[in-house]
Amino acid sequence: MNINLSLQSEIPAYEQIKMQIKAQILSGELAPDAPLISIRQLARDLRVSVITTTRAYGDLEAEGLIYTIQGRGSFIKCKPETVRQQYLSAIDDALKTAVQKGMAAGLSLTGLQDRLEEIFHEQCH
Repeated sequence: MNINLSLQSEIPAYEQIKMQIKAQILSGELAPDAPLISIRQLARDLRVSVITTTRAYGDLEAEGLIYTIQGRGSFIKCKPETVRQQYLSAIDDALKTAVQKGMAAGLSLTGLQDRLEEIFHEQCH
């Protein structure tokens, strides 16, 4: 498992950890039942507090992506399709909100598409 944090990012460290673990599940790099590095070891490796890694693992467990066995550690629970489905659901929700706000601002479908393309290209660079 490889996690890289950006301390300059606006995204909190625990969220960066979650996103990267999800990406590794999605890519198949982390298979179901694969063990995760311990919370304490990950905190040491990333030079963050144990609270930060605990929050990331806790959120992943609440989302049904990992499970913890007391005294043994945390493990991958789901398959890549589960993560993909969660992402698609979140995208749908975000797009519905964007359409509602765009319509309230008087944007056409073309205007919304233009904004989406601008944001997409900003994120890619």
